[in-house]
Amino acid sequence: MAITCTFSLNSQPESLLQCYGIGSFPAFSGQKQGRDNPNLTSVVNIGPIPKGKYFIVGRQSGGQLAAIRQFFLKHVYGTDRSEWFALYRADETIDDWTFIDGVKRGNFRLHPIGPMKLSEGCITLKRSSDFENLHNQLLRTSMISIPGSTLKAYGTVEVK
Repeated sequence: MAITCTFSLNSQPESLLQCYGIGSFPAFSGQKQGRDNPNLTSVVNIGPIPKGKYFIVGRQSGGQLAAIRQFFLKHVYGTDRSEWFALYRADETIDDWTFIDGVKRGNFRLHPIGPMKLSEGCITLKRSSDFENLHNQLLRTSMISIPGSTLKAYGTVEVK
């Protein structure tokens, strides 16, 4: 059975990513004045992930240049983005993009906190051990078909 999670934009420095049957994990979305601020979801790279339902999908790789960048990020910077999940909003087109107040937002991810402790709209778990636990649970679940597409998802996150 796919995993169902919720995440609330609460205007606080952190919120909880609650994944039913797995646990609750301290997390945040957005940075600076946008961190977990539901009024700034249309601000690119500052605001949090917009409210709505998201499918948790495997992150797509981007070819040879992306592989080189991935190697650098993993071995020099300390972030292994191959372990991250993409969050595709359940809107007209299930993909990496959505529009909020006419502003194009996208590239939302579910990932652990990195060395810079940033979130540019992703759901960022504050503890790497929590992400590892959730990551392993997601990979063990039965995937679901995403309506209107050929994609499959590990589960969903409802952002409130």
